[in-house]
Formats: sequence, structure tokens, C-alpha cells
Amino acid sequence: MRKFYLIALASISMFACSKNDSQESTDIPSEGIVFELATVNKLENGITSRTRPLYSQEAIQEVERVSILAFKKSGNDYLYDTTYVVPNWSKGSTFMRFTIEPLNRLQKTDYQFLVVGRELTDNYTLATLTRGTSKITDVTATVPTPGQESEIFAGDKSVTVSSEGVRVSIEMTRKIAGILGYFKNVPAMIGSDNVKSLRLVMTNADKQVNLYSGIGSTPTATDYEVFNIDLSGQTVTPEGVFAGSDLSGQGVVKVANSQLTGKFVLPVSNITMQLRLYGATNNILKSWNVLNSGNVTMDILANHFYALGQKVTKGDTTGGGTPDTGDDDAPIDLLKDQVIAITINPNWAQFHNLVIQ
Repeated sequence: MRKFYLIALASISMFACSKNDSQESTDIPSEGIVFELATVNKLENGITSRTRPLYSQEAIQEVERVSILAFKKSGNDYLYDTTYVVPNWSKGSTFMRFTIEPLNRLQKTDYQFLVVGRELTDNYTLATLTRGTSKITDVTATVPTPGQESEIFAGDKSVTVSSEGVRVSIEMTRKIAGILGYFKNVPAMIGSDNVKSLRLVMTNADKQVNLYSGIGSTPTATDYEVFNIDLSGQTVTPEGVFAGSDLSGQGVVKVANSQLTGKFVLPVSNITMQLRLYGATNNILKSWNVLNSGNVTMDILANHFYALGQKVTKGDTTGGGTPDTGDDDAPIDLLKDQVIAITINPNWAQFHNLVIQ
């Protein structure tokens, strides 16, 4: 299965007296600090940027800015000290060295550094930090409402700054989750009712994530539609199923009579999910519960990819043309009344198996 690399960065508008070092040299200035910044991206299939849909499990990188937040030890806490904006991070980069010199820009004491990565533009508002007061655990990213998420990365490292040169290696991981829906043979009618839409609904959503812990911190406590596929304008085949939308303009190749979409979501705990077919009057015609190891209740975790159906690469239906048939497209067939396997794919982080029934 093909591997792709994805990065996300963040920028905070504060002064930064620094030097970008993208050379292969591993020299550390005698009174300097060298940051080696990288993103952990094991995503197996695509995710697109900003609020556009996800069309597969492969990574499509949109990283263009990154900032390093320094927190100085004070008693048992680490309190905000300063921010360094990393210049010239090119979209598509996976690694960069960034040098601060001389070392006396930071005191010789213990620090925690938090690196935040974002896309060039997004809907996040980062918490305002007060020097000498704000803690590293206070750093959050917030969207006005669920559904406006894009990728955001963060990582931290504790370091003792001394009178000698210091090297700090920090890996950023995603602080959001991805959910993909891939379905085929969606029936145009249930009984005597016309089907108008296909939706995935969660019982809760979050609009804020803590960038230090990766935990959602401001749940809305209201139902949230992860996606809502409008079927009303699609052609109906002689077999009575929707022919699917044409995504070729986005470079997407999918199987016949299929629907494909997806979203980023912020981490949220203790939710349930349902896949639903709706009629013309917004009435639920049919629904499937999403189960996690037999449990209705589950957590949506940062850096996890939740796949309802398998779409490994967006440009073909064979997982990048490999001979491994396990990579082939496997959309959920909604004409079959059976338990359907759903994969939580954080290659990103790990695999779990879910089902809908």
C-alpha cells in the first residue's frame, strides 16, 4: 500500500529572531539551539485540506506554516515565555531544521516546547497566551462551529537549556480525526418513499481541541451531521439504485453506483453514530447503528481515521495498482441487510474494527 506524507503547521504572529537551517549539516552553534521538526504521518489514504471532503485514506499535504511555543519552568508548572515562527516551510515538506542563536535568547533552565502546525489558512483560533501566566496545557484551537475543521498538528518536548548547544527533536501528530464514507447501491426507494439523502449523524461534536493533550474540550452536546449526501439530483439506475456523483473533476475514480465523502472532526468522547437514509420530508427511512466491538458508545480520538468502507487511493479502485487485492475499493453495499464491517484506520495511529447494523 502506498505511503504518503502529510504535514500541518501553525503560525502565531509574534516576534522571532531566528535562522532557518534546512541544510544537512548537524552542527549545533556553541550557544545555540537547533530544532529538528517533523510530522508523524502514517496515513494510508487521502485526506484533503480545509473543509473539503476526504476522498480516500491517502495523505494530501497542505502544510505551510509552523510555530514553536516556549514554556519556561516555574515551580511545578511550565509558563509561556515566547513564540518562534519558523520561516519558509514549504508545502509538502516533512522535516526541517530551525536554529535559534545565540542561546541567551532563552534562559539556562528547563523548558517545554510545543510545536503547532497548520495549513496556510483555516478556521481555527488559537488561545491567547500571557507571558509568565499561561500554561502549556492552556493551548487550544477552536472553530466557530463543528464542520469547519481542517488538519492541525502539534507535538511537545521537555528540554534543559544549558550553556552548550542544544538539539531538540519534536514530532507533530494530528490533533483531529478523519471520517470517510464510501457506499454503493444506495436504494432510490424504501417501500413507497423516495430516498433523498444519506447522512452520518453523531450525538455530540466538539469545537475545541487541547493541542497539548489532543483531547476535545468544548463539546456542543447536540446532534451533528458529519456528512449529508444529497441524492435528489442523481440518476437512478434500472436496478433502482442511485448512480452516484461524478468526482472525476477532483481526480477521484470510484466503483459504479457509489457515493464518496468524508470530513475532519475534532476529538469528542462518549458519542454514538448512525448512518441514515432520509425521505423528502426529512423523515428517517432506514438507519444503521455504528458499533465499536459491539458497543454503541465510542470515542472519536485524535490522529485516528474512521473509514466506513475502504478507499485506499482516490485515483483508482485497486489501492494504487498493487497486486494486493486487500487494497481494492470496498464500499459498503446498502442493498444488503447484513452487519457491515467498518474500519477505524489511524495509520495515523492504529486499526480498530467497527460494524453497522
